[in-house]
Amino acid sequence: MFRNMLLPLDGSRLAEALLPIVKRLAGKIPCSVKVLHVIEKRAPSTIHGDTHLRDVAGAQRYLDAVAQRLRQWGLEVTEHVHTVPQGDIPRCIAEHAEELEQDLIVLCTHGSGGIKRFVFGTNAEQVLMHGRTPVLLVNADANGNAPPFGPSSIVALLDRTSESAPVLTACAELAIMFDAALHLLYVVPTAGTVSAEQAPACVLSPSATRLVLDIEAEQTSDMLKKQIDSLLGRNIRAGGTVERGDAVAAVCGTARAKNADMVCMATRGLAGLGAFWANDLVPRIASSYDGTLLLFPAVKE
Repeated sequence: MFRNMLLPLDGSRLAEALLPIVKRLAGKIPCSVKVLHVIEKRAPSTIHGDTHLRDVAGAQRYLDAVAQRLRQWGLEVTEHVHTVPQGDIPRCIAEHAEELEQDLIVLCTHGSGGIKRFVFGTNAEQVLMHGRTPVLLVNADANGNAPPFGPSSIVALLDRTSESAPVLTACAELAIMFDAALHLLYVVPTAGTVSAEQAPACVLSPSATRLVLDIEAEQTSDMLKKQIDSLLGRNIRAGGTVERGDAVAAVCGTARAKNADMVCMATRGLAGLGAFWANDLVPRIASSYDGTLLLFPAVKE
């Protein structure tokens, strides 16, 4: 699963809020950790209220200190400073993850509503857009404190496309390693909640659309039952539901009901009337859900 974890750092306390989470993940899985800093072109003097790392020597000293803290926790850590100034930091992070063969990027966001949407849209979402590496997105508060990381309850948002396969695989492994409860969630839209891409067909033939979606819900329920039986056979505390309607409402409602401290999902995968993914789904969930998100970019052919 996750054997090499990339932790981008900018020198802020907000980014350092991830260190206890990295400690728990890397110690439990286990995996190696690479701390990264990318020198930014025309970088501001401060970031999130702290001094921004703007020169190579200062960045290296900072990463050395962070790496030493992680090593004291028994973790295997390496450091990398990208010395050529970059204008597109999210793209550079995504490219480093692939070049350095990292299989998980850990990032931080904070705030709620518009603030969190802005932070997510300008950083983590762009890392996902540019790369193929899964991203663990942790929500910290305004003081740079991340919530305690279990995970003790995981909601896996799935659909019937191939994009969901790595989500289900990773969630099953995490549930075993952390003894977490796992809830599989499928959302089949109603005729009134289909995506913009599917809307024209629904307008032209609403009755046929309702019939197709009802069949999709039945087939999805059959698939879900088989998946749950398989997970229970592996001694995973698993359950699941097929919801109808809006995906964001279903995800956030299920996460609250299950006290989920992690939601896992793919980021794209537009295929068929039963697939609801759209480009704005993840940021909409991120703006409404305060737990940790584990996000899997769609594989680009």
